[in-house]
Amino acid sequence: MRARYTKNVGAESFKSDAGRIDQIAQVFPFLFFLVAALVSLTTMTRMVEEERVLIGTFKALGYSKARITSKYLIYAIVASGVGAIIGIVALSKFLPWFIMGAYAIIYAVPCRPCPIDPAMTAAAAGLGVGITVIATWFAAASTLRERPAFLMLPRAPKAGKRILLERIRPVWRRLSFSWKVTSRNLFRYKRRFIMAIVGIAGCTALLLTGLGLQNAINDIIDKQYGELYHYNTIVRMDSDSTDDEKSQVEQRVEEDASGEYAWLATANKQAQSISDDEGADVSQHRVDIVVPENPDTLSDFNTLRTREGHEELALSDDGVLVSEKLAMELSLEVGSTFSIFDEDAVGDATGDGREVTVAGIMENYVGHYVYFTLYEQVMGEEPVFTTLYANEVEDEGAREVLSDELLATDGVKTVTYNDETIDSYRTMLKSVDSVVVVLVIAAALLAFVVLYNLTNINITERVREIATLKVLGFTPREVDAYIYRETLLLAAIGALVGLLLGIVMEGFVVVTAEVDQVMFGRDIHAASFIIAFLLTMVFSVIVTLAMRPKLRRIDMVESLKSNE
Repeated sequence: MRARYTKNVGAESFKSDAGRIDQIAQVFPFLFFLVAALVSLTTMTRMVEEERVLIGTFKALGYSKARITSKYLIYAIVASGVGAIIGIVALSKFLPWFIMGAYAIIYAVPCRPCPIDPAMTAAAAGLGVGITVIATWFAAASTLRERPAFLMLPRAPKAGKRILLERIRPVWRRLSFSWKVTSRNLFRYKRRFIMAIVGIAGCTALLLTGLGLQNAINDIIDKQYGELYHYNTIVRMDSDSTDDEKSQVEQRVEEDASGEYAWLATANKQAQSISDDEGADVSQHRVDIVVPENPDTLSDFNTLRTREGHEELALSDDGVLVSEKLAMELSLEVGSTFSIFDEDAVGDATGDGREVTVAGIMENYVGHYVYFTLYEQVMGEEPVFTTLYANEVEDEGAREVLSDELLATDGVKTVTYNDETIDSYRTMLKSVDSVVVVLVIAAALLAFVVLYNLTNINITERVREIATLKVLGFTPREVDAYIYRETLLLAAIGALVGLLLGIVMEGFVVVTAEVDQVMFGRDIHAASFIIAFLLTMVFSVIVTLAMRPKLRRIDMVESLKSNE
């Protein structure tokens, strides 16, 4: 098989990554539109319910259903239209700027203003306004089906029903009266229950996605340079270096090196691998071939293991070890074969491919690596061991002295330190924190909208009930607990559901957002689950505190008013 890949690697890689962002953009709006539909439906239903008497009066006076409905539809169109305009003008500029800044880690592409696409704008605005209008029409049509005489009377409270918890007698008997009422009320209003669970779950899922994404990216550094790489210094020499020059470098490295083995010499070569799925788009991947001079000491400098289960891998003549991300890109598994091509001056694959067999798939997060033993038999040339891995002193002054002396030695091209690479990565990955902040803010706004709307409706629907409690002598604290206990329980249930949803969303985002040469971590840290849950509950508590004045303003006379 001869290489036939002629596309620009950088441009194709950027195009591929842009496609990944497009896939993410097709999923996230669904969550927001779903919550928007639930919030709109509940809000407009409540608005129509509050004006039942007015609607009944209009119907009794001969106003048509269309005329009455138009009042609420116009309100919905104006409110949602203003929100759509603000979102399109502001966020369509803000969010792409953040995303482009994050991808500047890999590509030297300036963050330019994103033009507003008319078709996409119309689709987004149409969906946002359309969902609100449909929810409003549904609420109005449901109310207008009733006769005017019934509309002019307040709707009867929804009947309570036995719940599953009541059938668990040992638990139900031990609950206080207020907790029994709370338990029944949670399932009494199913629409409100579903809206709360979905909205709060979406909030928690967004939080966990953002925090999990941060974990996944930071794991690149922590695992690659903490758990897998056990060397700090890389010395690269010219390919035509003499044995005396290599020996001189090795002796100087041994003076400062630590550990049982001072250094490991390797032959490193950049090559290309090509995936071709019978007529599908061809993709080219740059791979780094590593051939250790002494395979028995490789484990002291680089841990070779599987990501799942951490099973130890070892080099053998049965085949090569490939990094997990490369195996994913080429759809490889143990026993599969693939071809390695030489790389020309512009980074394209050239010549005939050499077929190799996969003996193991190793955990790796940065770059595509192929570890060889039978290099000469496969590649048709002897390996040249011109790279040294070593554990050197961490003192900055001694490090500078070592670098100066090595670079002054004939044949030495570069001396690099993993510490410097780690600092560089951490600096570049700071933009990811900005993306996490955006997700947290979006989650907070979502939580506030859902919880505020839920709590407001809960209080408004139960004004007479709350006023009656006050007449019966309930203290302000007891009234607060009676109402807000339901809100906090719904928040807790929604948060737990959101953690499960967040695992799925985070997994999708991490796999989709990965660039070609990098594999993100696959684990969400336990702290992220705790933080996501606690933040959701904090948002809930803030909303309940903000609604306390409304409870205080409810007049006890309300309970004495006649429904007639």
